[in-house]
Amino acid sequence: MKGTEMNIIAELEKEQVTERLNKRSVPEFGPGDTVRVNVRVVEGERSRVQAYEGVCIARAGGGIHENFTVRKISYGEGVERVFPIHSPLIESIEVVRHGRVRRAKLYYLRGRRGKSARIPERRDTRTDAKGKKAHGFKGFTKPKGEPDDLKLIAGITEDIEKKLNKLGVTKFDQIANLSDDGIAYIAEKLSLGTQIEDNDWSAKAVALLAETTADEVPAIEDEAAESDTADKKDA
Repeated sequence: MKGTEMNIIAELEKEQVTERLNKRSVPEFGPGDTVRVNVRVVEGERSRVQAYEGVCIARAGGGIHENFTVRKISYGEGVERVFPIHSPLIESIEVVRHGRVRRAKLYYLRGRRGKSARIPERRDTRTDAKGKKAHGFKGFTKPKGEPDDLKLIAGITEDIEKKLNKLGVTKFDQIANLSDDGIAYIAEKLSLGTQIEDNDWSAKAVALLAETTADEVPAIEDEAAESDTADKKDA
């Protein structure tokens, strides 16, 4: 009997999902993608549509019970909201940007701010009928300022670092935000095969950026403290 009851429930849920998908389609998206969720908010006798935009950090459940978590930064603080995918209160879900990540859950973003919380963009590298890439890559623009020590990233030797610098890649930020085209470009120019993905350069660059940002904060605080001390002496 229990098996029969479960089958009936599953069929009913499947029908509900189909019915709601006919009314509102759900785009393909997953953790790492930036989405805009347009939610209908009811206030007394009035209703309005409110947009909630952020990074999808997780999808869970299945069928009618499937949900996804969206995280955004509001006034410097991380805010998260869980949305049932098939909720009748959701007017639409739009994918603003596809992110390139290696995890199904991105809860590690909760402890990050600024550059360290950025997710590299995933771009369409499919070829057209003539065998040309849909998005051609024109190379890197060398950023201003002192170069970062790229050898701190596992897999980047002194020789590879020199070659990267010649290509215009000198900063952790560039590696953290490498697109698929950028990875393919470097791999081809330096004959690296799949080393960039295998050693997860982007994730390690993001971690190094986080350390750099953390080191900068005390320095700023020290400067502020020195300034306060000087002001008191002048007074």
